[in-house]
Amino acid sequence: MRGRALFAAVTLALSSTLVLAPTLASGVQFGPSDIPTVFYISKSDDGNRVDYAMRLDATCTAQNDDTVFPYWREFEPPPVHTKPLGAFAHLGYGISEQRRVNAGKADAAYQVRLKQFSQRPVWITTFRDDSGRCKALARCQIGTVRLAQLLSIFVKLSGPLSVDYIVVKGRNLQSGQLIEERINR
Repeated sequence: MRGRALFAAVTLALSSTLVLAPTLASGVQFGPSDIPTVFYISKSDDGNRVDYAMRLDATCTAQNDDTVFPYWREFEPPPVHTKPLGAFAHLGYGISEQRRVNAGKADAAYQVRLKQFSQRPVWITTFRDDSGRCKALARCQIGTVRLAQLLSIFVKLSGPLSVDYIVVKGRNLQSGQLIEERINR
């Protein structure tokens, strides 16, 4: 009988932890040098989006290779709030690979591959701006522009687990012109 009571108590504790974990983990906290939004993915089914942030130290560089992370920025219902991605959302919006490729005294460079956009690496450079704040510039190929600034990706959903097309949005860094590329799935 004692074994059953112990099993029941452990089961209850674990199930409470699993149920309460998303509530306790709600809200994403940022440090003074972190960058809350480097780029984001919005989708057609609601106004919420997945933002990609960076954890940086006071020198505007990361201490490890896992500096870029996605999280939900929810606009619906108001007010705006943030929360970590759940395990299921990581399948669609997660990162398959990231690494620091260069670190200097004034800047650092990272390569990131998204799970569902892995054919095009995203290159991110971090630096300190004139006001002393950490900034980041994300770049990837958009259309025929090899290293355009990546601003956002729009996903047109055709069902709960299927994509009709995506639109990659950015800026040509040579001309300053806004550019888009539609990719049919």
